[in-house]
Amino acid sequence: MWRYKLLLFILFIPLAIYTLWQSLRAFELRYFLQRIAISYGSKSKKGGVWIHTASVGEVNAVMPLILKLTEEKPTLPITITSNTTTSAAVIKKQLPSNIRHFYFPLDYNWAIKRILNKINPKAVFIVETEFWPNLYTELHQRNIPLTIINGRVSEKTLHAKQWLKNIYSEILPLVTNVYARSETDQGRFVELGLESTKIDVLGNIKLSVQTEQQIEPINLNRAYVLAASTREDEEQIIVEAWLKSERKDLLLVIVPRHPNRLSEILSQLKQFKLNITIRSKKEPVTPQTDIYIADTIGELKQFIAGSEFVLMGGSFVNKGGHNILEVAQLGKSVIFGPVMSNFEDESELFLQHEAGIQCDNKQLASTFTRLVNNKKYRTSIEENAINLIKANDNIDKYYKILKELL
Repeated sequence: MWRYKLLLFILFIPLAIYTLWQSLRAFELRYFLQRIAISYGSKSKKGGVWIHTASVGEVNAVMPLILKLTEEKPTLPITITSNTTTSAAVIKKQLPSNIRHFYFPLDYNWAIKRILNKINPKAVFIVETEFWPNLYTELHQRNIPLTIINGRVSEKTLHAKQWLKNIYSEILPLVTNVYARSETDQGRFVELGLESTKIDVLGNIKLSVQTEQQIEPINLNRAYVLAASTREDEEQIIVEAWLKSERKDLLLVIVPRHPNRLSEILSQLKQFKLNITIRSKKEPVTPQTDIYIADTIGELKQFIAGSEFVLMGGSFVNKGGHNILEVAQLGKSVIFGPVMSNFEDESELFLQHEAGIQCDNKQLASTFTRLVNNKKYRTSIEENAINLIKANDNIDKYYKILKELL
């Protein structure tokens, strides 16, 4: 643990500067103030629940659980924390205003104490997995139960440097319980140092979001295919394949994972000499528009709902992929690339049930063509995906666990 504490001490100024830079870039001063634990305001009512989510994917996964909790326990104080401005925007847009959101502070002991004094939780839930030694230690010292829900351990974490694995083995015994998404994750938690009696498999909560969501599809007055959550250098791969495919009159809509990459994306796509319009600039889609870049936050679900089918980004470059479950939950077929290390179980499940299509960069153009031309094939993928989601609805299992600790 001494290495971790020394590393935090050495990195404080660089981390503070980087956090300030991110805050200024996002025009969100609150991000800096709360990540550094400078400002959390006055104390809150005791006895609430604190749910920590890393980013947008975890927020969306736990959203039905939170909504169910607010419906049955309207007076219960609920605080949700996250690490990114994009997740904060989704929380503000889609969750009730009485649910408080804070940015999770950097894992310094004084910062953790400050946010705990602010929230005064009766119980803390971490969605998926984030190992924060000072948080775990302080919760243990205060006798506040810490539960990991939808617990997952990546292959990368499993093969971390030995000094990091030593830290995991020190802090995991401090966890009250872990409810893992799969038997694979269960085994990995135990391998990292968690007692086997503290872990159960409840299934993947991301499969539990209701398929009949009331999402208003975005209408661009043209049928479109969506490239969702695209990452660095990925847009040019997708556009090149799109131009080689039989795309008919379909529009290609690109929703980048990080909207502030707009200038970089435009620079890389300049070589194709296409008619590109930008949503943030309120530029209209016309019959001549080739590509529409939706560089906005909080509209991804609406774009998915209005699309013909979806390509999920982060999987055609070395970024580990993004959440393909949201696409299935909205009744659309999904293409994903060969790099799905962040969603290994989900991608394997989709392939086993023919609920999605995996291809490499060279196969992407032909995959586009097949989905554009073969409506029957597209419909079969959509139906398989919806049936897969319905068969794995386990939100009630997680809600029962939540209530037992409140």
